[in-house]
Amino acid sequence: MKQDRDDELLARFWALHAAIIRRDGLEERMRSGLPLDQDLLDRSLSAAEAVLEARGALYRYLMDHGWTPPDTVVKDLAYDEIVLTETDGAIHG
Repeated sequence: MKQDRDDELLARFWALHAAIIRRDGLEERMRSGLPLDQDLLDRSLSAAEAVLEARGALYRYLMDHGWTPPDTVVKDLAYDEIVLTETDGAIHG
């Protein structure tokens, strides 16, 4: 049981890590001075959203397992959910 929980926690950490690496790589490319195209902008937005989703999944997992986050984390999660909801509607709506 503990091993399953540890595996789930590590999977969430690595998902966040991968999302951050991808986002940072795209942001670096955007700052490089190369021409920007719509595909790069779309991928950058998707990568930023993936960071918010992965971070939220990690924090919710930790809270489900007894972590009491600081107030700032609770506020950040609420804000992230608003941003993701608005972004989703703007892109797909």
